[in-house]
Amino acid sequence: MLMSLLLASNAAAGPVDIDADEISRNADGVVIARGHVVIKREWDTLMADEVVYRTKEHVLEAKGHVVIKSDKSTIQTDKAIMQTQSKTGHMNHAVISLPGGERLTAERVKRIDDQTYEAEKVLFSSCPIDEESWRVAASRAVLDQHDGSLTATHARFELWQIPVLYAPWWQQPLKRKSGLLMPTVATGKRRGTELSMPYYIAPQANWDATLIPHWMSARGVMGEAELRHLSSLGYAQVNLAGIDDAVTGSVRNRLGGDLRWTLPAGMQLAAKADHVSDRLYVADYATGEQISSVYLQSAATLSQAGQYKGFQGDWSLQAGHIQNLRRKSNATTLQILPRLQSHAEWAVSPNFIVHVDQQSTRFNRRSRVDGWRLNVHPYIEMPWELPSGGLSAQLTAGLQHTRYWLQQTALVDSTPTRTTGEVALQVRSDFEHVGENQSWRHVISPIVRYDYIGAPMQSLLPNFDSAFGLLTWSNLLSGNRFSGLDRIEKTNRFSFLLENRLQFKELGDAAARDVLIVRGGVSYDLAQKSVDTALKAAPTRPFSNLLGELTWRPVSYIRIYNSGQYNAGDRYWASINSSLTLSVSDNKFKVGYRFTDARYATQAQLFNVSTSVSLVNRWKATGNWQYDMLLKLSQQTSIGIQYTHPCWTVGLDAYKTNSPAGTGTSSNYGFHLLLEFKGLGSVGSS
Repeated sequence: MLMSLLLASNAAAGPVDIDADEISRNADGVVIARGHVVIKREWDTLMADEVVYRTKEHVLEAKGHVVIKSDKSTIQTDKAIMQTQSKTGHMNHAVISLPGGERLTAERVKRIDDQTYEAEKVLFSSCPIDEESWRVAASRAVLDQHDGSLTATHARFELWQIPVLYAPWWQQPLKRKSGLLMPTVATGKRRGTELSMPYYIAPQANWDATLIPHWMSARGVMGEAELRHLSSLGYAQVNLAGIDDAVTGSVRNRLGGDLRWTLPAGMQLAAKADHVSDRLYVADYATGEQISSVYLQSAATLSQAGQYKGFQGDWSLQAGHIQNLRRKSNATTLQILPRLQSHAEWAVSPNFIVHVDQQSTRFNRRSRVDGWRLNVHPYIEMPWELPSGGLSAQLTAGLQHTRYWLQQTALVDSTPTRTTGEVALQVRSDFEHVGENQSWRHVISPIVRYDYIGAPMQSLLPNFDSAFGLLTWSNLLSGNRFSGLDRIEKTNRFSFLLENRLQFKELGDAAARDVLIVRGGVSYDLAQKSVDTALKAAPTRPFSNLLGELTWRPVSYIRIYNSGQYNAGDRYWASINSSLTLSVSDNKFKVGYRFTDARYATQAQLFNVSTSVSLVNRWKATGNWQYDMLLKLSQQTSIGIQYTHPCWTVGLDAYKTNSPAGTGTSSNYGFHLLLEFKGLGSVGSS
């Protein structure tokens, strides 16, 4: 029979609640509990086979399979002596498990409070108990969860129980704490042998920093720093890097940053910076996709959005700087200093919505034309849909007025203007059939759109930010295919899109899978006019290229994709993009082909293979190969292998790039070595 006893303690410690199979109490106030003993206190729960509680001394003696649980730790021990008026005690042959998965084993443990322990003959690791690859062994240690550290004396770092490092003093962080991080090792043709040793600094709970001395045998020593700060406003980060380059004989640097703040009245401040000392810096020192960057952008934006009854709108104020890495001088690159834009919307009714867009921009550069541009775009939107669905339409109509105030210009008119009217009608119909068992769904969706824009000739207007976009799926149903606001396409165009979608839904699945999607599109322009032949040649025929796209997923792990544009007038394929993707769990294989005809755009013919395969026993292999079929040259090749253990990771990546870049004049090759230990953050840190 389960027995219970509630004993009063002092007010600070709270009562001691004892449950056991058998409970007795003698005249001296000694309580003896045996069999499935559970003692609950305010801060922890003790379980044991037998407990002797001396009520006068407020001392608990627990024996046999003792377990002490709290939200801070779980302790298993053979014997424990605990003081009920405090959180102190002594334990023999104890194992302390922490919430983060760390585990401390000791012959003797003195409990100072519920988060601080002094231990003798210590073993510490963050590995799973059945896969312990590394551990720290020490004669004495202090586990301080308040401070978030384990401080040990006469410590040995062991790999598979083999000592590899001795330290008279060792501090192991259990949470954010200053100290050395794992080094990185690499070698390559352009930078030589590389070694970096990051040092992490966390002086306050709301900010930290990482300092990285980075040695490169062919270049010198680069100093890198990353500072991070959290506040009630939001997040801020600053990145710095600099080196006295032995190859160029000059000091080179990079400055970056990121800021995201929420201000009063719902305003948002976002800023991002990225600037390098010279245009070859990124090609020499960046990694991954950044190596091929052409533009580095820095910008700061203050914005706000709101709504009131049927009105809603937003505004933003922005300043920006662009660094063009293809030019030796940045003098002709446009900078935005500043830009004010806004959008207002009034829903008069569900079928009649009034919009007004505005953008005012100051374009600045040291040479060539610059100045102010104001663009105002009022328009109405009239959506409509059948009550039963299946057929919808949307009519939009408006005008755009643009005015310039130019400086540094030889134009006769330094304040040119442009006004255009526009109207568009888009109609969509969905023909749907669902199978009897609700597993299959077939939808055919024809879309027809008409656009009319009465744009004048604009070749004499300045061009700050406009370029003509080649036909794509994203702009097929668009009246104006110019980017920016300096050019508006003259359009009298019908556009057609037909989509055929077949979906399958497994029993019990929440979402359906697209098994087959086939799309086709074309446009017919009656205007056949160009507003600026330098940016867009006048069309020779009204029909655009024919767009086609097919996506087929016969099963969930196979995806076959094909898209292309066919020039029916000259009878050639302008572009082709094909890929086959196999994806099963963590395994992925993709092979792709991309072709562009020289008559359409810059000629290209590339073949690409990428793979990521999980091998046996936690091994993973990755690879990528890009072959230029025109140059008959492998542009980029990389291969890597990685082993991921529950408490450590090791990996090796080798690469070769045949495109000359940066201060190098030939291909580049090298490898990166990765070695990480879970939970191992510092050696001799403070």
